[in-house]
Amino acid sequence: MKKLSAIIVFLICTFNIQIQAQDISVVANIWPPYVDNALADNGLAMNIVKEAFARSGYKMNLTIEKWEKALQGSEMGAYEVVGAIWKNKLRQEKLLYSQPYMKNNIVLMTSTNNQLEYHSLNDLHGLLVGILKDYAYDEKFMADAKILKFQASRLTQNLIALQKGQLDVVVADKRLALYELKTFMGSNRSKFRFLPKPLASRHLYIAVPKENKQSKTIIEKFNQGLAAIKKDGTYQKIIESYTF
Repeated sequence: MKKLSAIIVFLICTFNIQIQAQDISVVANIWPPYVDNALADNGLAMNIVKEAFARSGYKMNLTIEKWEKALQGSEMGAYEVVGAIWKNKLRQEKLLYSQPYMKNNIVLMTSTNNQLEYHSLNDLHGLLVGILKDYAYDEKFMADAKILKFQASRLTQNLIALQKGQLDVVVADKRLALYELKTFMGSNRSKFRFLPKPLASRHLYIAVPKENKQSKTIIEKFNQGLAAIKKDGTYQKIIESYTF
């Protein structure tokens, strides 16, 4: 009986080791402070994703690509998971989403000497508004032709344009904005202000191509790991470790 028990324990330990050693390929685009190999644990979002997967026996192998390459690579099977993504109808046709693991507040910024107040999209009509490429912004905002939108590849470009008076308003994820202001704008940080009413709030997910035969398993495991790190306080500690 003792010998049988020892064998069972050995098999359980072996099985656990195999699970812990299972690699999973994750792709994301550079998006500080959420995804950036220059930041601790590759950024806030990737830290959460890594820990959630670890609780379910996965070791995350992260690749950082430009957004288009990240999506195309996942659809072609080069990567199993898109590590940080918002939902839209087009993406949902091809991707299976996890439970949301973060919330992004999309805010409006202007200069401190601009008296603009924002209550509805009508308040932005006729204004020059800076946005970023490849962002799945609020659909009504994007469809409103009376809002004059100018795209940039980096938020810093829009902030500089706002400072020079070339833009009236800039749309930004608030954490990204705080990070860029602290990192790049220095003493000019005080020349910008956030408008009180956000443009929108978006949930952040991981997603797996539906064509991946393991898509449901991967999503279920991630959701279980996410619940575990929220329960034991790890999640909150990660959030609090990235302050700007």
